[in-house]
Amino acid sequence: MKKLIVLVFALVLLLPLAGCESQTIKIGVVLPDASEERWKNQDGRFFEEELDALGEGYEYEILFSEGDEAKEKTNVDALIAKGAEVIILTAEGSGAGAAQAANEAGVTLIAHDRMAKKDDTIKADYYTTFNSWEVGKAQGGHLVEMAEENGCSVDNKCDLAIFAGRVADWPNATYFFGGAMEEIQPNFDMFNIINVEDTFSDLGFYTEATFDDDAKDALQAAMLPVDTDWNAQTAATKAAALVATIGDVDKSAEDVYVLAPNDDTSAAIRQEFAKMSHPYDNYYTTGQDASNVALASLMGDPIKGKGTQTMTVFKDTSKLCADSVAIAKNVIDGNPGLEGLNAGPKIDDVDTAYTAIDTLTYDNPQHTYDLIFATGYKDEDDDTFSNIDFSPYK
Repeated sequence: MKKLIVLVFALVLLLPLAGCESQTIKIGVVLPDASEERWKNQDGRFFEEELDALGEGYEYEILFSEGDEAKEKTNVDALIAKGAEVIILTAEGSGAGAAQAANEAGVTLIAHDRMAKKDDTIKADYYTTFNSWEVGKAQGGHLVEMAEENGCSVDNKCDLAIFAGRVADWPNATYFFGGAMEEIQPNFDMFNIINVEDTFSDLGFYTEATFDDDAKDALQAAMLPVDTDWNAQTAATKAAALVATIGDVDKSAEDVYVLAPNDDTSAAIRQEFAKMSHPYDNYYTTGQDASNVALASLMGDPIKGKGTQTMTVFKDTSKLCADSVAIAKNVIDGNPGLEGLNAGPKIDDVDTAYTAIDTLTYDNPQHTYDLIFATGYKDEDDDTFSNIDFSPYK
């Protein structure tokens, strides 16, 4: 009987320890939606690799918010309850609830790729981002370069359709748009804007260096009519309305230039343009994120590439995740958060680390192969790339 009592007492002592061990973490990660390729198969996977590499003492958990800001707040609360000292968050919206919860708990919040804030006093402690203004400049610059090469001019205007990301996605979408406008605005006289009333020509001319609150208000006001909410269906609906407006007009001897904010919306928009009764002869469009569909198109497969995409901005999310994890480790180790990282201008007065970008275009598949496939960033054997012969690029 004494042995049984001792055994039961030992189990009672061990159970709380085991439960505590299974519940305790140092780093929490909250990403928007596991159904989206970017968050599940890119950032989610890269975070696992980076966090696993930290080893013992940096226990972590990754949660997804299912595209729901209420779920996002619940996830943050759950991670705080498990003892997280640092939370890395890609906000679904403003991230206000998450920022407040972290602030009240004294937990360091790293805004990953999207700013998270409630107001000027309750916000992320650190922000990791690609230089969003430069992303936009690469997009706008591509369209201008293609238009100039094809003879567009004040006397030979070419059609231009403009779409934006989500206005609420601050600062990313606004900076993407502002950077694109910096390139396009000086060249508006060689374009006809076809999908919305031209309010863009009245914008002040802004650069990243001159960006201020007035620029933010002006750019976001211009974005609202062409906001896609980063949603492929929303983008498709807006593009379908444009195609319906064009009607039976024969565009088969013309080119069109489309500012699309990212790869998912780009694919949705071009599929609607393809339904025109007399489609454009050449279609030039932008994107970002290097999605599988975009890469298939850039490598020469319009079938699995869902039409022609002529450029994307490659933002190596593995490096962005590495930067976010590096900040988390610095904080836990008691070091300055941005130690060892490429720090840049603060955004919303938050310490910001910048990750490099690259541009991939349809006329240089070798460059795409070298950056994406030769490095192992993407797998050549993925079914999306089954129509592509990679042998010439090896």
